[in-house]
Amino acid sequence: MKLVHPSPAQLAAVVQALYAVASAEGRIAPISVEVRSIDAIQRHLLGQESPAAGTAGPLPASLAAVLDAPDIRRMTVRLMMMLAVIDRRVRPEKVAVVEEAARQLGIEDRGLGILRRAARGQNKRIALTLMKTFVDWWSPSGKAGLRDWLRFVWWMLPQLHGAGTARKNREMLARYQGLATLPEGSFGHTLYRFYADHEIALPGAPKSVPWIMHEVYHVLSEYGVALEAELLLTAFVGGTQEETCMDQILFGLLSYQAGRQIVGGVISEGLLDPEDYFRAMARGARVQVDLVHGWDFWAVAEVDMAELRARYNLPPISEPERRKVGGYNGLLTGSGHSTPADATPGPFAPGPLDAGPLEPAAA
Repeated sequence: MKLVHPSPAQLAAVVQALYAVASAEGRIAPISVEVRSIDAIQRHLLGQESPAAGTAGPLPASLAAVLDAPDIRRMTVRLMMMLAVIDRRVRPEKVAVVEEAARQLGIEDRGLGILRRAARGQNKRIALTLMKTFVDWWSPSGKAGLRDWLRFVWWMLPQLHGAGTARKNREMLARYQGLATLPEGSFGHTLYRFYADHEIALPGAPKSVPWIMHEVYHVLSEYGVALEAELLLTAFVGGTQEETCMDQILFGLLSYQAGRQIVGGVISEGLLDPEDYFRAMARGARVQVDLVHGWDFWAVAEVDMAELRARYNLPPISEPERRKVGGYNGLLTGSGHSTPADATPGPFAPGPLDAGPLEPAAA
């Protein structure tokens, strides 16, 4: 995700636009997690040591005039999209503010469609949108056709595989098992240990999948598999991408902050720590290699992890962060959990809907 450090006038406009979302243009009092998120966005994504204050109210009248370049316009709309989910309710009145800003700024972004569906509770449609993005990526042409969809479904149904596929799977599995023989500390050996330590089937093994990118991101980022770390991972991955960044970011916020069942597996509510989350996104945005298009894992499998992260411009996480984001295999075997809605008073008192437990929206 391309980040832009704004001028003072642009910063004021961006911050006011974020407060316009959090307050639904002055109709709802922002809650603490939203205020803390706006501050964390400024620190980690906008390069501000001291976050600027904002007030609940409408979009700036001069929004389009002040944000006069495409990059800062797109970044602003994307930040607004994130904020519309952070209160865990995805209220239509907040989404409407995002859509109005996008209209004024002339921005079309795939995340806007996901956000609209989230506001309507159309979780299954979101899942189909994300699946299409994945199959597009998987397709040799970059745009999924019928053959690609059939190939994807076929891969997911191993009972349809014949002798030829079984042989290819054995060869694939043997190649990935060979990573165990690489030097300790190399990328390949570290990835192998990640699979083994978390009891994930290697590609080619029964009940496995023939791609490794999710695990690659775990190893590169150093974020573990506890639920809190999975949320940070989606922020990191979104930061590394451009066109599809909001697929990753909104999926993470909807699944681990808003408690939406977008795909199968564990979900949770209220896991967002704004400082950790936007720091992870900033780390991802620093990565200087496209891990989606044309990247070859085998070309760097023998490279030392520290050297590879330096090559990719990815700073290591601190020891306190490492202790915080490690943990049990919660994504695969743990249960989800919910924390109470964040009604801690910040500069504004919480509104009447900002207290009490939440129920996930219907699909």
